[in-house]
Amino acid sequence: MAEIRPFAGYRYALDKPEDLGRFVAPPYDMIDTAAVSRLYEKDPVNVVRVIQNRKQPSDTENRDRHHRAASFLNDWIASGVLAKDPQESLYVYRHEFTVKQGSARVPYKRTAVIALVKLVDYEQGTILPHEHTLSGPKLDRYELLSATRTHSELIFGLVPDDGALYRIIASCAQGAAVGMFESEGGVRHSLFRTADPGAIAPVVHALAGKRVLIADGHHRYETALTFFRDTGNPAHAYVVMALVSMADPGLVIRPFHRLLRTSPGSLGSPLHAALAQFFDVKDRGPASRAAVQGFLQGEGGGEMLLLDSSDKKLYGLTLNAAGDAYLASNPHGRSGLWNRLDVSKINSIVVNKLLSLPLDGTVLHDVIDYVNDAEEAFNEAMDARGSFRGVFFLRPLDIATVNAIVSGGERMPQKSTNFYPKFFSGLVFNRLENG
Repeated sequence: MAEIRPFAGYRYALDKPEDLGRFVAPPYDMIDTAAVSRLYEKDPVNVVRVIQNRKQPSDTENRDRHHRAASFLNDWIASGVLAKDPQESLYVYRHEFTVKQGSARVPYKRTAVIALVKLVDYEQGTILPHEHTLSGPKLDRYELLSATRTHSELIFGLVPDDGALYRIIASCAQGAAVGMFESEGGVRHSLFRTADPGAIAPVVHALAGKRVLIADGHHRYETALTFFRDTGNPAHAYVVMALVSMADPGLVIRPFHRLLRTSPGSLGSPLHAALAQFFDVKDRGPASRAAVQGFLQGEGGGEMLLLDSSDKKLYGLTLNAAGDAYLASNPHGRSGLWNRLDVSKINSIVVNKLLSLPLDGTVLHDVIDYVNDAEEAFNEAMDARGSFRGVFFLRPLDIATVNAIVSGGERMPQKSTNFYPKFFSGLVFNRLENG
């Protein structure tokens, strides 16, 4: 099972904890070119120069920017911008945020422990992936890791728990935070550090017999594992993870609502009418934001809610006997639990059966827009330009379902989970010398 250990991390040398916000950044894959530029301007030693160094006209290949990143990192350490903690430590990363539920915003608090986790093959069943990866991002991250010899971002891991581990992790956040900042949407981030062996030992013991499900950071995990294999260096055998208990009351999974484009593929009838072959379709009247929010809060029954752009009405959707039979006879090599996820029903019945399109990632992105914000999806579907057939509003998955599917050896369908909020980069670095 998972093997974790404390480490002496490198952190920004702050005049006061509130200064941390100048130096951190969202994960590398969450920042576009404009955001990179804003972060460059925010501070000359912002971590963006490491995790997403800008290309220069003189670059002859992608790895040139990663060598620049390594130079920045080495200079920051040499000049004292980054300082190494004197003792091996565990770090606690707390998010405090709100989530819109109807007309209210409900407060949440999520707590993670940052530690080194031993790299193992997925086949061992200790570390479990929940989604597939792409070769391009892995090559990019490999070049960065090879150049910097540093873990500069956090991998988000989830650990099955009855509540005991959550309480142990939360108890480590003692005393004053060593860093804090607020990000977009009013999310408050706080970093705590403990070097107390009496606080560290219970966490290590509680995690020793657990599996870890990767929520975010699959590319970075697989990159770190490949780098360890290639070098054979025991100092490279661990990677930094932020571990969260599945019993944490602040564990929020947001759905990706599905906007169905008007092309490719042809239905020959309004979307709600075409779906009636496989779903019980209940007319819920003219579309309204209030009705959508009510559905997302569990009102009105139904498995999904459709806003049909053709008539601007809402329809409750529940799989009927024909739909159930279709999924059973077309399992695509997947389990019954996987095939009866709402996202799988859309892919299999709407995209593959009704639109006669293949179920590969490229086509899915051609025909579906994935949107977290229900109001944004509502506005797009109601737009008079007619870019979309409609939108499927989905309720969020619970972590027990995700864990059951992943523990059974499957990976989740594309864009089925959005763990919120994201772990920012730059709070603590692990130099591979620490091994």
